[in-house]
Amino acid sequence: MLNVMGMACGVKIRYDHTGNAFSCVETYMAPFQFGPPPHVHYELDEIMLVLEGTITLLEGTEVREVSAGGYHFRPRGVVHTFWNGHEAPARFLDMYPSNTHDFAHYLEELSDLDGAIHTEGGNPFAPENMARFKALDNRYNHEVFHEQMPEHMAKHGPKN
Repeated sequence: MLNVMGMACGVKIRYDHTGNAFSCVETYMAPFQFGPPPHVHYELDEIMLVLEGTITLLEGTEVREVSAGGYHFRPRGVVHTFWNGHEAPARFLDMYPSNTHDFAHYLEELSDLDGAIHTEGGNPFAPENMARFKALDNRYNHEVFHEQMPEHMAKHGPKN
C-alpha cells in the first residue's frame, strides 16, 4: 500500500501488464480528508468509480458529488481535485486509459519522494523540495497548483 499525500493507495492494474495502455489504482480516504491540491493533466484522462462512501470533486469551477456505484470522467486539460467531505470513509478506483503515461507509476514515485523528504527531516514545502515535486510532475506532463490549496480548504473544508 502506498502513502500518497496521506491517502492509502494500492496499484491494482499495472501499465506494463496491459501493453502500456491502462493502469488502475484503488484509493481509501478517511472522513473529511482532502485529496491533492488542484491540478491538471495535459495528456491524461481519468475515470473514477466510487466503491464506498461519497467523493466530492472540483472540476474546473463545478463541484459535484459521486456516491458509491457512481462514475466520474475527468478529462485532460481541466483543473480538478477531490476530497471526502463526509463523516464516513470513502474508497474509489481511479482508472487511467493512456498510451503515453504510466500514472500509477507516478503515484509510486510521488509516494517515494514524499517518504524520502520526510526521512531526510525536510519540509516538503521548502523551495528545494517543491522543486523536486515539480520536476516529477513535469515528467508526467501535469501541473499542481499548491498555492490554491489554502483557499480550497477554507471553502470546502469541514465547518466548525
